[in-house]
Amino acid sequence: IPYPRISVIAEVLCKNVTASANMRTSQQSINIRALHSRNAAKRVTRSTSTSVRATRRANSMTVYATSDKVQIIKPINGDPFIGMLETPVTSSPDVANFLSNLPAYRTGVAPLLRGVEVGLAHGFFVTGPFIKLGPLRSTDAAELAGCLSGAGLVLILTACLSIYGATAFQRDEVVGLKTLSGRAIAKDPLQSTEGWASFTSGWLVGGLSGVAWSYVLTQVLPYYS
Repeated sequence: IPYPRISVIAEVLCKNVTASANMRTSQQSINIRALHSRNAAKRVTRSTSTSVRATRRANSMTVYATSDKVQIIKPINGDPFIGMLETPVTSSPDVANFLSNLPAYRTGVAPLLRGVEVGLAHGFFVTGPFIKLGPLRSTDAAELAGCLSGAGLVLILTACLSIYGATAFQRDEVVGLKTLSGRAIAKDPLQSTEGWASFTSGWLVGGLSGVAWSYVLTQVLPYYS
């Protein structure tokens, strides 16, 4: 091969090799730039999501820190040493009014009258189970036997009330209740030996009267005739 042709071929080959090397270098630089841009985008996305999460966490922590939890069941008057719990049922105004109107909690009424009221209610209703569920419920003497059984139960409960009063109120309290200003608070007369004895007497009279009224109704009402 002549020398000029060899030189021409060598020049062409050198140009091709140089051009291919330049193309590879440019392609590599383009790929590196694309990778850098992708990494930068990922970093921006991660930082954005991290800032959003941090903002959400901060907001949630702020909300939880500022908001107080509603306690449905808590110690009465906020004092855990009393030993009683305050619930929506026990602390509602309706329940408080109902309990305050019961005879046992009406301090303005004499213990004797309170015992009569409680005895009338219990003596009247206590005869029903004995009449309908007693051993003589299928006989003609079911009403009489049930009322006598109710009267016997009233007598037994009267003895129990007397025993409780004799053991629970054996001594008088020396220190009474007073307000912060020093004014003495009147004690419930039922919480004493004399008051409990009056309550027990009223219970006996009221209970037997309720049993007697129940027997009269069993003989008078059309359902029993």
